[in-house]
Amino acid sequence: MTSIRQKALAASESLAPLLVHLPDRFRVGRGYAAAVRQVRRFETYEQERARSETFVRLQGMVAFAYNNVPFYRQFYGDQGFHPTQLASLEDWDAVPVVRKEDFQTVPVEQRCVPGAGSVLSNTGGTSGRPLVFQLPKDAPSVEWAHMHELWKARGYRTSAMKLRIGGTHYDRAEPFRYHPRHNELIVNANCPLSEVVAALLALIERYCVRWVHGYPSLVAEFAHSLAASSDGEAARFRSRLHGVLLGSEFPARVYREPIGQILSTNILSWYGHSEMALLAGETAAGIYQSMPTYGYAEAVPVGSGPSHRLVSTSLHNRVHPFIRYDTGDLVEPVARVGASLAFRIAQGRIGDFVVDRSGARHALTAIIFGRHHGSFDDVQHLQVRQTVPGHMTLLVVPTPGKQDQAALAAGFDFSGLDLDWSLELVNAPIRSSGGKIKLKIDG
Repeated sequence: MTSIRQKALAASESLAPLLVHLPDRFRVGRGYAAAVRQVRRFETYEQERARSETFVRLQGMVAFAYNNVPFYRQFYGDQGFHPTQLASLEDWDAVPVVRKEDFQTVPVEQRCVPGAGSVLSNTGGTSGRPLVFQLPKDAPSVEWAHMHELWKARGYRTSAMKLRIGGTHYDRAEPFRYHPRHNELIVNANCPLSEVVAALLALIERYCVRWVHGYPSLVAEFAHSLAASSDGEAARFRSRLHGVLLGSEFPARVYREPIGQILSTNILSWYGHSEMALLAGETAAGIYQSMPTYGYAEAVPVGSGPSHRLVSTSLHNRVHPFIRYDTGDLVEPVARVGASLAFRIAQGRIGDFVVDRSGARHALTAIIFGRHHGSFDDVQHLQVRQTVPGHMTLLVVPTPGKQDQAALAAGFDFSGLDLDWSLELVNAPIRSSGGKIKLKIDG
């Protein structure tokens, strides 16, 4: 039976010509307009004023976390740090860096402000180390305000239709659905992209897609499917495109080149993560610059060598603060511009696939971290192994006291996928010959 929500979305498609003219603040949600104003006001500041205002926000966040979050009070006390040590931005290095492993030592309730309204979320990244946390209810609107400001610099307008290719999945019979919030067609992750291409070209008079938005690995596969299409409308589809928006994965060359050759050379990539502590837009090929009204970014040296870890502080999360949070990514700092950091990603997040029985590929970013699996809170580390199409094995390092293999398996949901899976408990994550921990491992 079609749900009320599905009926509403179907009706909204007929009203799309009117809905797209609604101001973004009404379509996106509470907090959007204020965040846009803050971004644009900050752009007018001189560098010194930007640094000064950022320090006030950082100082306030540290004091707030110390006074309201049990984890930070204990963590800072153990490290011999107190918020009164902060007198200027030059003192910021005195604040202890917090790692995902530190958060994992205590329940999520001890890392949050008691009684604060929030939304439960999780992350694993391609390192495969899950973390459950909470976000403010207006966090998505704040993020969309910053995202839209990045995109608009490349010509994007919310009145232009986009095609989103990510981890959303529903009835296999549907190649995509329309959603009015962002005036987009959302591709069904369970549908082969060749079928998505065929459906789009068959409806080219109905849908004028101007932007393609999604995971680089999936957008590249979509581009290849479009190039392989014998439909004469494929060239028309490409000619209408204004650009491509790439997120959630590092846009490796193997993905970026076919996207540029087949779809559009107007490509915008950005750095962000589920924790919503940092957002950085690409200013030149491979160079990202952080948005200072969203989060404060740092490149912290690793020992005495040339490597730097990307560390970030959220400026808008007062539910589960992320303060000097080690993202786990390695970067090369390019420049510090006021309160913003320009950097290259030295070791980024590159998409991996598993193959189902029919030969279709499914991005692990989508099926592992695009779904909220109930067992994430009981898992310290997760990797995926696939040796034959149609079957994958989850290699799980459980949290102490959570050794029940059947209970852990029951907390994962891979419904709608044409593959079998099993779960194997391991004592430690498996490293590559070079010492790296990858989400998808060989053999």
